[in-house]
Amino acid sequence: MTIAIFQCLKQSISLGCFPRLKIVHTSRKFMAKIYIPVVNWFLLASCLGFILLFRSTSDVGNAYAIAELGVMIMATVYVTLIMLLIWETNIIKVISFLITFLSLELIFFSSALSSVGDGGWALLVFASGLVMIMFIWNYGTKLKYDSELKQKLSRDLMRKLGPNLGTMRAPGLGLVYSEIVTGVPAIFGHFLTALPAIHSIIVFVCVRNVPVPAVPQSERYVHGL
Repeated sequence: MTIAIFQCLKQSISLGCFPRLKIVHTSRKFMAKIYIPVVNWFLLASCLGFILLFRSTSDVGNAYAIAELGVMIMATVYVTLIMLLIWETNIIKVISFLITFLSLELIFFSSALSSVGDGGWALLVFASGLVMIMFIWNYGTKLKYDSELKQKLSRDLMRKLGPNLGTMRAPGLGLVYSEIVTGVPAIFGHFLTALPAIHSIIVFVCVRNVPVPAVPQSERYVHGL
């Protein structure tokens, strides 16, 4: 269960639905073996909080039942999508699988909903808060990216403005982070007009997640400052 939470958060970060967290790859061979220290401590605090809140094994069991059945329903939906889009299984088999498993899970889930007032409410509140955080973060990330994409500066404009600004070039290396992959971010134009000097070497950095546990030594670039 803990590894599944790590994987779900990793995918959410890759999709821009959650803030970036430190991810530790515990294996160089298997990509699924990861560890997120902050999330691990958060899970510990959450478990202790639920225990102190309920003080009853029956209430904890009710909350766990809703969570487990929710996971089962989502797993059935995802497997159905995989059967359709990736495995290209016969549609009759897909429908039979979906009706058989989803109907049973919905029956159990409907019975678990009767215990919402006896502990299940806490899990629903927690899940709603998490979904709200993911929605707001994804919305803000897209808004920021669209804004940077619209306001980016062309290289021709930078070449024309460069000699006329009178900006001094200091020795060293400067890193400018941006979400856009190509083009000059608008914030760099603000630096040129507001700062009296910039570094002689400017590197625009854009971070993108790739599904590899480690970067091969031959593909690493090391710069000594």
